[in-house]
Amino acid sequence: MTIKAITFDFWGTLFTEGPEYAGSIKTLRNEILMDAASEAGVPAEPDAVMAAWRQAALDFDAAWMAEQVMTPFDRVTRIFSYLGLPYDEGHIALTTQRIVEAGLEGNLIPLPGVLEALPQLAKQYRLGIVSDTGISTGRILREQLKRHKLHDLFSGFAFSDETGVVKPKPQAFLAALDEMGVKPQEALHIGDIPRTDIAGAFQTGYPYAVLYTGLSHRNGQPEPTARIVNHLELIPLLKEVIGHAPRAM
Repeated sequence: MTIKAITFDFWGTLFTEGPEYAGSIKTLRNEILMDAASEAGVPAEPDAVMAAWRQAALDFDAAWMAEQVMTPFDRVTRIFSYLGLPYDEGHIALTTQRIVEAGLEGNLIPLPGVLEALPQLAKQYRLGIVSDTGISTGRILREQLKRHKLHDLFSGFAFSDETGVVKPKPQAFLAALDEMGVKPQEALHIGDIPRTDIAGAFQTGYPYAVLYTGLSHRNGQPEPTARIVNHLELIPLLKEVIGHAPRAM
């Protein structure tokens, strides 16, 4: 069957965080949490806030490994609990919004070949994104795509905070494919994690799944169709290895 569409993972495949995320944005988020603690009448020291953030991050990782979604609201709820703050849904929601939107204070870095390859690929294939999200929600990631003038190249989006499912569950992939109007058998997926991207794509029914190793290299099964370090490698791969490109749509 002819390949009509390509779905991409977001983090570690298309983009990575700029240095400010470990600097000024991290500081801003800690300040937001300290302000929230003060507003709740239970002031917290910076070290306590950082410890609560780290523990909630570990909780998020555990949920993700168990194929469960933990939304930013859920994570901030846990931080409130670790800090001994009273449960106030409205206060947690407002704090969550501020923490999430702090991500817009920084810029994401496109990984090798993204800016050059995607416009070329979009002329011949429908493009979609299938991404698990953390503190940066689908809304924030769409804004980042717009900053790099890439958003309109995509016709299908599946962010876990919006779909309620994470990879490798087939529903995560099908949400994007349905929006794109293509079947799994007509698509190729590219991502950087064998457990979620490669296994998930094959379980969904994709005939091809490519492992991106341009940022980090993760071992694991199943074996991908191919490995690339630059997205420009997708163009000859699609034409010479996987098959001839379909007509422009």
